[in-house]
Amino acid sequence: MKKLACLVLALALLATMFVAFGEGTELKYDLKGMTVKIRLWDFPNPYSEDTDQVNIDKYLPIFDAAKAAYNCEFEFYTPTVEYDDFTTEWLQSIASGSPCWHITNNFSAMWLIAMSANNGLEDISKALETIEMPEVFKTTVSVGDGVYGFVTSYQGTEGLVYNRAMIEEAGMEYTPTEMFMQGKWSYNDFYDYMVELQSKLPEGTWAFFIDPNYWNIFASAANGTAAVSNDLELTMTSEPYIETMEFLQKLWNAGVCRMPNVTESGGYDNWGTPAATFDKGVEVAMTHRAGWQYGGLNNNGIDWGFVPYPWGSNVTLGVEGDYTTLSDTYRAAFYDYGCLGNILSGVENDFPGIEKDYLIEALTHLTYDLFVSAERQAELAAMVNEEAAETEIDMGAYNTIEDATLYNFLKTRTIYNNSSTLGNADLLNCTYNGDERISWFGGAIRYAVYDNLSMRAVLEAVAPQIEANLVAAGMK
Repeated sequence: MKKLACLVLALALLATMFVAFGEGTELKYDLKGMTVKIRLWDFPNPYSEDTDQVNIDKYLPIFDAAKAAYNCEFEFYTPTVEYDDFTTEWLQSIASGSPCWHITNNFSAMWLIAMSANNGLEDISKALETIEMPEVFKTTVSVGDGVYGFVTSYQGTEGLVYNRAMIEEAGMEYTPTEMFMQGKWSYNDFYDYMVELQSKLPEGTWAFFIDPNYWNIFASAANGTAAVSNDLELTMTSEPYIETMEFLQKLWNAGVCRMPNVTESGGYDNWGTPAATFDKGVEVAMTHRAGWQYGGLNNNGIDWGFVPYPWGSNVTLGVEGDYTTLSDTYRAAFYDYGCLGNILSGVENDFPGIEKDYLIEALTHLTYDLFVSAERQAELAAMVNEEAAETEIDMGAYNTIEDATLYNFLKTRTIYNNSSTLGNADLLNCTYNGDERISWFGGAIRYAVYDNLSMRAVLEAVAPQIEANLVAAGMK
């Protein structure tokens, strides 16, 4: 019945859009024949001679229909600067009184803090009230009280992967996946498992490798915390966050973690070490890997499994033995994503005579109709109305149904971690005791682990510096 209802809804929406975009029908929004400037990213321009015919045939009718439904023309923005200078060009265009683009199909969260801190994006929260999609997709692209875009799916997270052969050859009773599914993946469980595994591995092999900065992003979410919350409160000195980072030190001090390789310049190679070890099936039994790296593992013939991060005392298990009853504080992090619905500030200057709230709503809907298919719009509406068919487990690159099931479980618990976005905006710059190796937050926590410094002392020392950065940037 649910599948039938979803299909009926999809067909109804398709029919509605056909009528709305058909000849001689009333406008959805009237932009009075003015020009909408579009920034495309990894999306074909159906009006370009360089676009292949297949994409022209697919997208030109959609764009032409939208022109009629919104009574507008289109112009396509081409940047005049390199990638790292995009935000500068956009902000300069806003300051000049005419933003260089109005809407876009793909906006990286890495730009979000810099743009919102400089009042470079319009708040579209009111406009989103008129679009039918799950609330979580409307609030993902948020900074403070403002909403500056939307997403149309759950954001993917990352987790820990392990070498199944190493686990089996070591004689462990359960795999990490089985441990998590049994609800036995608390910090105590994880510590005991890692120590036992280390004791059973061959000499020169380590139970674990992890970049402390990845632990900062993903393990903190799994303990219901973060270094900086999404409303930009510094929670790095809170007990849950300190517990998370001190637990990593406990693992390191127990001798279960491999140190990173050293680069030619003498620095630590946190990025390259897993590729040189785990990805080749040697030295490391468990590490962090992203979904895009799974194909390489499969190509290398690694029999790998997937397990989420462990949890600390800020998370509870409702029913013993049932991981699905983990408290709402157990979350899965994502730190970069592409969103849409972003509108540069000052667009009203290019649409004289149109009331601003009406304009923002029109541009938000225009983005939705151009870049979200009718089928997906119907699915989103069905999700709101609880008519969506039950989600089927997509095996993807995973090797077992259990691995895929755990990833599917995490997908519904994702929360944005702003560490990378803040770092890219130079808002996590800090120093500690004159150590030249430490110039930002990631370096501070790495060396707190590697040099066995007091994690609490490091966090309490750098927090005021980061707070001052946020204040100076106008974020606080």
